[in-house]
Amino acid sequence: MKTNHDTPALAKYPPSVVKSIHDAKQLMNTDIQQHLVLNKLARKVGTNECTLKKGFKEIFQITVYQYLLNRRMEYAWRLITESSLKESIIAKECGFDTLSGFVTAFHKYFGKKPRACR
Repeated sequence: MKTNHDTPALAKYPPSVVKSIHDAKQLMNTDIQQHLVLNKLARKVGTNECTLKKGFKEIFQITVYQYLLNRRMEYAWRLITESSLKESIIAKECGFDTLSGFVTAFHKYFGKKPRACR
């Protein structure tokens, strides 16, 4: 799962750390509903929070939180435009605790509210 941005980070971090960072990305890809607590994610993949944050940004050119938000918003867009699920259900499916938090994030990300995209 190399990207064009891996080479400098590969030289800076041991292979086990690079693998942990890739594992964290994979966990975020497979379970976007889960509330992300960075130190727990780091422990789960066998590294620490600081290394995960710095290494993720260096390897993927995006912060952990921005990456997760991007994934959640992509999924939300699909659900809003391709399903008839209620917004509250979509919010939960995309990892948001509240409908208002979801609507605010969606509006900030896409420039319009979910209802306007249906």
